[in-house]
Amino acid sequence: MTRRSVIAQLGAITSLLSIGSTTSAFAGPVGREIERLISKIDELSGSLRGELISVADWRAGIDELLSSVPETDLMAGIDFDGLASKIGFAELGVTTARVDFGSDETRTLNFLPKIFAVDTGRSIIPHGHANMVSAHLPLTGAFRLRQYDQVVRDTRSLIIQPTVDRLIGAGDLSSIGEDDDNVHWFIAEEPSYTFDVIVTGLADEADHQFEIFNLDMEAAEPNGNGRLRVPTMSVSEALRKYG
Repeated sequence: MTRRSVIAQLGAITSLLSIGSTTSAFAGPVGREIERLISKIDELSGSLRGELISVADWRAGIDELLSSVPETDLMAGIDFDGLASKIGFAELGVTTARVDFGSDETRTLNFLPKIFAVDTGRSIIPHGHANMVSAHLPLTGAFRLRQYDQVVRDTRSLIIQPTVDRLIGAGDLSSIGEDDDNVHWFIAEEPSYTFDVIVTGLADEADHQFEIFNLDMEAAEPNGNGRLRVPTMSVSEALRKYG
């Protein structure tokens, strides 16, 4: 399915953000545009969870949707200033906040919207995933982003293949697949914030809604064909070493 056809399917939505609520959380032209954006992201994520589209379709659709709205409009729509002042920055690693769209507690979205705050020199520690996908849109600041395909996973390590190593700034979306680009590592070049779209629980038979595998990249060993075998580590260890 092409990116265009994914978005065309979403054009049929008629109940914008009407999940458990008839009251809009947004006002004015910009607010209505953000409302449409969130509704389409929710529809796309629901289609993924219902196995109506592939992860590749989801990634392409999210890229198209988030590129259609200026970061400044998105920041206004999610009350970025209020969230940023509330969470501050962490001494190691990141601080996060869930983004709430309206006050109706019965509303359930098919994705988790969050912002991440990462101070200069701090990082979203290197890690891989299982049973989830996510997309990450820098709103301000700049990062060095490294991504890797997850090739093989065992109880103590991941075998990964490098795919991305570049500087990114506001508007440079990245995302992860089930295996493709599944491992990522963000290091902030300056005080930075991202807007994240997270979808978990993609495998009904899995024991957990999602899993995260923190990686000791300095201990990586060549595994042939440009691949690396990287041991896993605890969150506390990873924060001390890479946070």
